[in-house]
Amino acid sequence: MEKTERSKRILGIAAAVLPFWLLDLTLRAAAGSAAWYPLYAAAPNLFSLGFGALFTGFALLPPRRWGRALYGVLYAVWAAYAIVQYGVWRIFDRFLFLSDFLFAGEGLDFIGYVRQLVDWRFALVVLLLALWGARGVRCLPAPAARRRVCPALLLFFALTQLIAPCLYAPVPETPDWDAWQSSGYEYRRFSSSSYDLALTGPYQFVLRDAWLSAVPDPAQAEKKAAVDAFFEDRPAHRDNEMTGRLKGRNLILVQLESVDDFVLNDENTPTLARLQREGIHFSEFYTPQYSNGYTFNTEFAAQTGVYPYASGNVAYSLSRSAFPDSIANLLTDAGYTAESFHKSEAKFYNRGAMHQAFGYAQYHSALDYADGELQAGIDRFLIDCDELYGKMTDDAPFLSFLITYSGHLGYDERDALTSYALARYPEYADPSRPYEINGLFAKARLTDELFERLLERLEQDGLLDDTVICVYDDHYAYGLTDRELLEKYSDTAGGRLLERTPCFLWYEGCAPQTVSKTLQTVDLLPTLANLFGLPAPQALGRDAFDPDYAGYAIFPDGTWLTDKAYVRNGEIQWNDGLTDDEIVRMNDYVRRFAEVNDAILDTDYYAGT
Repeated sequence: MEKTERSKRILGIAAAVLPFWLLDLTLRAAAGSAAWYPLYAAAPNLFSLGFGALFTGFALLPPRRWGRALYGVLYAVWAAYAIVQYGVWRIFDRFLFLSDFLFAGEGLDFIGYVRQLVDWRFALVVLLLALWGARGVRCLPAPAARRRVCPALLLFFALTQLIAPCLYAPVPETPDWDAWQSSGYEYRRFSSSSYDLALTGPYQFVLRDAWLSAVPDPAQAEKKAAVDAFFEDRPAHRDNEMTGRLKGRNLILVQLESVDDFVLNDENTPTLARLQREGIHFSEFYTPQYSNGYTFNTEFAAQTGVYPYASGNVAYSLSRSAFPDSIANLLTDAGYTAESFHKSEAKFYNRGAMHQAFGYAQYHSALDYADGELQAGIDRFLIDCDELYGKMTDDAPFLSFLITYSGHLGYDERDALTSYALARYPEYADPSRPYEINGLFAKARLTDELFERLLERLEQDGLLDDTVICVYDDHYAYGLTDRELLEKYSDTAGGRLLERTPCFLWYEGCAPQTVSKTLQTVDLLPTLANLFGLPAPQALGRDAFDPDYAGYAIFPDGTWLTDKAYVRNGEIQWNDGLTDDEIVRMNDYVRRFAEVNDAILDTDYYAGT
């Protein structure tokens, strides 16, 4: 009888542990983690069983009724976490690190959009998670013999922490270009959220992320030396026919919101299309997304010439870092004033502090001047508001950095700005197209109004002849919920990858020019520095006009694109002339690029320059 009771108790404990493992398996399966690391691999499953044992041990400590309540709370918290992560993955094709949760306020803008993602797959994930939890609460045994059971469960958890990391592939002694393929190497770096959650499951994902964020980095000197060597090995910037071409002119730098390459055209954005056609057009410009805050990711990269961490956002962690070679600091050193403008409050993405770190005197939110959210979200308000426009243009020479908002997702009937845009431009309500396409195009027209009005006011004030307008986009239009539709429109526009976005600059009297070299976001800063005759910044990006720069775009998962080849996850997708040795050298450079990028951020590298 005693043996039977012991067996029942063991089975009951196992039944209580398993729901936490099933939660992990459901999330990894639903989010396609098998593409990164097998679902059946020992390490992530062992980690999750260990955490299941730990949580069950906690639930066995109080009397059974309270223990069940505690078990339910623990499971519910992780189930909510899994649902949030699954929703994020559906939108961004990646997961959130802990630092990304600091942007909960900014994330509220996505609530209406997330409703569009609730389909049978989403409902099935939620249902399965609920079933596993209910089963676990019901199966939790009475806390008899907990003095023996709880230590055993704790010991099992500790053993999984020791054993599971040893099950990954060995870390290469010399990290070659394909080092990312080693699961041990990625577990140590922990830089790709999709790969990392596949490697560990959600519980260890959170624990390791927290550990790496809290533990001081002992390799500061080594990392700085690696950055020094990288810049020493790279050819120095060479002056060219475009060097100093725009020296002394005012600069209005505009980051567009979701005005993708297929959105910007004569029909949707006639003013922008004309400026692009008449200006210097960078036709193969790509916006790699390293952090989960897509807009701020591009904002940071364009301003500093360095990408943010792939393992989370930098808006809080690096607000006190030095960026002496940012475009604002370089122009301020040359005698310019520098101000920045956007719809959102200064606390979103910590812009109030970050823009000062970038070198801007002050960040100005349209919400502080507008009569409500809707007016502040209409981009032309930044120009129509005399007080804001005055702060942009009163003190020449000036740098004014504008971030548009009107194109922000969502694009359905529940979005007030979409409804406003379609009411203002009813010609975009085309019944033959999906509603969200109509909404996207109509909202882009609102952004175009900003440029139409800006040109009018600059000309009226006699500033147009002395002002350069530089325009780039924050990211592709990922806000479209129909991925196939998005890819179709992108293909029609001629983009080799979804991440191709508009980038151009215009000024009065500009000779139209198209630069077809493959470029990326971090190239914008050194290109502007060259055009304005500023010192060449020590950035990861390169000047688009530098004859020694062949051009490339590097993505956080090791994917890279040049004019001649496209390599994704270490596999050649197409090759138009690179030799095998050139492919290997580029792969090695991409690995080094990523390590140096993070080393710059880790060490506050520019503080010593």
